[in-house]
Amino acid sequence: MAGSEGMQKMLPEAHQKRKHPLHPLCARTAFSCNKLFLFIYALLFLFVGIILIAIGVLVELHRDRIEPVNNRLAVPTALLIVVGLVITINALCGMVGTIMEKPFLLKLFLVTTVLCFLVQIAIGIIAFIYREQLPYAVSSEFMFAIKGYKKDPEIDVALDWLQTRYKCCGFRSYEDYQRENDEYRCTSDKAQPCGVPKSCCIQRPGVTLPEDCGFRITGNATISELIHREGCTDALIHWLMEHLDLVGAIALGFAIPQIFGILLSYYFLRKVKEYRVWYRVDNFSYL
Repeated sequence: MAGSEGMQKMLPEAHQKRKHPLHPLCARTAFSCNKLFLFIYALLFLFVGIILIAIGVLVELHRDRIEPVNNRLAVPTALLIVVGLVITINALCGMVGTIMEKPFLLKLFLVTTVLCFLVQIAIGIIAFIYREQLPYAVSSEFMFAIKGYKKDPEIDVALDWLQTRYKCCGFRSYEDYQRENDEYRCTSDKAQPCGVPKSCCIQRPGVTLPEDCGFRITGNATISELIHREGCTDALIHWLMEHLDLVGAIALGFAIPQIFGILLSYYFLRKVKEYRVWYRVDNFSYL
């Protein structure tokens, strides 16, 4: 490549603006086959970017429900959306650069593909690290949410959704509210002493739960029929692990095929530069 660039500088300036004819995609030559394969790869790359954005947005929508409780999905999900957007724009540059045989767009496509490959590997590693930390991190963060219940509307919504969705109550058990939250302590002068939130109550078909369904529940002989007694730790960890596995697997899964694209685009870029130089050399030799 260094030799072709040196020859390019030696050619007269007047001939640098001469445009060489573009190769068709379907011609029976090695160059055209390379061009066709790279265009197909860039097209698939475009679909990959759109899929990554869609998955990142989908996970983000679900993450918002429990963000006040635990935000372990925030970093890998945000990275996935950003990488998906970059991949989509980069794929368009690659398609145009391949069709028009533009070295600048091909260089941009190559460099960005390499960077996206490295970032996607990083996303997979981050998701794996966060997954391993979940059993230790959820404990403290979830208990903080128990203490903040009835004090922060966002925490209320997140905990109510989690407890209703997974039919659980508290962190270790329903007694967490009475130990950690001043509103629900048995010594509280509020309306709900020795109680739990309404979202801990067992919902039966066709029955509307009263707001005080979980009040003064401690010592009730029928407590197992009124509220969910199990804590939400296992359910929360399971939910987060599933989504972190999804983010990490998709990031790594889509990164591996990019190795082929990196090699393909590098080879095609070299051939485009060589073809442009030799085309000008041939035209110069006829002068």
